Amino acid sequence: MTKTLIALLFLSTASVATVITTGDSGDSSAPAAPAPAPSQGAELNREAFTEDAVAPMVKPDKYDLTIVEYTDYQCPFCKAAHPALQKLLANDKKVRIIYRDWPIFGAQSIAAARVAIASKYQGKHAQVHDALMKTPRPLSDQSIRAAVTKAGADWTRLQADMKKNAAEIDALLERNNEQAESLGLQGTPAFIIGTYLHEGGLDYVSLKDSVHEARTKPNPPLKAAAQPEGI
Repeated sequence: MTKTLIALLFLSTASVATVITTGDSGDSSAPAAPAPAPSQGAELNREAFTEDAVAPMVKPDKYDLTIVEYTDYQCPFCKAAHPALQKLLANDKKVRIIYRDWPIFGAQSIAAARVAIASKYQGKHAQVHDALMKTPRPLSDQSIRAAVTKAGADWTRLQADMKKNAAEIDALLERNNEQAESLGLQGTPAFIIGTYLHEGGLDYVSLKDSVHEARTKPNPPLKAAAQPEGI
């Protein structure tokens, strides 16, 4: 799978600038569908993407870079990229990751996203997220519950939390969808790394290189970028 590197420039914290696609994204991991056009001057500020009290995240005390991941638990490329993200978190203690569930592969994707988000209320998101990413597709009600149990989360409490916080979870999923559409994403996974947007899977080397670039070249000019080989 090839990936497209898109330079994403936030002109200010008040508005998001034009998103410029710099190449073909190749095979998409999303079901075939017309791709939404990139938003021009989307009415979403920078903090809308990088700050969200509801979205699950890994947040080291002294992080200096944020990665936002748009993901689906039934996406094969998301599952393939998961070990790279885990390795990055283990080796780089200054990276924060915000998980933006964007369930585009049907009902079981939506069910898994709701379960994953709800697991955070009992402090088990990292474990449940990992278990769901390692669960073979297609997902089922049984395999989702098995993943939760394997992760050591309380299924009964999770169901209660999911019901109690249904409106909050639904609102988060809606925000995630609006963001994905405003960015013109064609599928999952997609990553905002600093001020760069990457569409498609990243292996560990590509991910580490992208983090380095985001740290050393923040707020880049909108110009064509290299297209390293994807996974």
